[in-house]
Amino acid sequence: MVLRGRSISNGPWLFATRAHAQSRRMSSLRNCVQTIVLVVAFAGVTDAQKPPAAPARLLSELRSKDKTIRREAATQLGAMRARGAVRGLAEALTDREAAVREAAAFALGQIADPAATGLLIPLLADPDAEVRASAAFALGMIGNRKALQALSYAMGDTDHEVRSTAIFALGLMQDAAAVDEIVEALDDSSFDVRYDAVWALGQIAEPDAEEHLRGSLVTLDLLKVDESWREAFRQAVQNSLESLRTEAHARAEAGSNRPRRATGIVRDNRYANTTRPLAVRQSVRAATTESAMQAKVSGAVKLRVLVGADGKVVRAYVIHRLGHGLDRRAVEAILQYRFEPELQEGLPQTSWADMEVKF
Repeated sequence: MVLRGRSISNGPWLFATRAHAQSRRMSSLRNCVQTIVLVVAFAGVTDAQKPPAAPARLLSELRSKDKTIRREAATQLGAMRARGAVRGLAEALTDREAAVREAAAFALGQIADPAATGLLIPLLADPDAEVRASAAFALGMIGNRKALQALSYAMGDTDHEVRSTAIFALGLMQDAAAVDEIVEALDDSSFDVRYDAVWALGQIAEPDAEEHLRGSLVTLDLLKVDESWREAFRQAVQNSLESLRTEAHARAEAGSNRPRRATGIVRDNRYANTTRPLAVRQSVRAATTESAMQAKVSGAVKLRVLVGADGKVVRAYVIHRLGHGLDRRAVEAILQYRFEPELQEGLPQTSWADMEVKF
């Protein structure tokens, strides 16, 4: 069958039981702006950053009779990105408790083993919306393109959090084929879906999206949202437009005959014996989610971030969750940050940093 521009073959895991019609509503929104704090300056990319082996205690607790213990074990295994935990977490995906399935799906996304892709795709049809959203998040973190069609279908989910997370995943995977679908989401009745669509279009950076991004500022006026949310949305549009301009410039340079260095990242005096720690050069603002606002959730999402020698974030892993879509928003924001890379003897380094995103 064909859905929103993609051909999807029938399969037992498909979502035939969920109607494409969506029951939507907008919650009243309040002022809640995200703050991101650099907690640990940096650590060089060494063996110390290699994920630890899964503790036998936690693997055993995945089979506990207590659902709370099972869920916490899955959460801890994901936070440490434990090696050797995939099999145990895969079994937890069939747990009778939705909270355990959700935690296991999220954990597999942090471990990011491509082998888990086929295990996570069926969870996009799970009866529980939180499980479906975490499965989409995990598939985006893993980045296996075999999940693209399933994520495309999930954009039509009846739950706005699942739609948002599917869009996030497609943006994270920079799926250019999803641009038309994501552009449609700019008119979604949910502010979250629109916001994540703007972010995803910036990640994909297709020039065709520029007109639609600018138009989204106009259609936003049709939604009754707080001014702080409008400002966050405007900033997201501006960041995405900047990504489009940067990509267009890179393509123009690629067509030039003038030779260039492959990196083009060293702006400091490379002959100076300069050493400096990692530092934030450009930050962004992002709004909380509708779900978190309704549940009055606050706190901090903690992430471990890999920053490249060019000052751009290469990867971001969640090591302490808040849920309610805030983990997704934290990753989105961090990926837009720009850093002054760590310098050692005048040369930029690839570094790890622990970050907090406060809501």
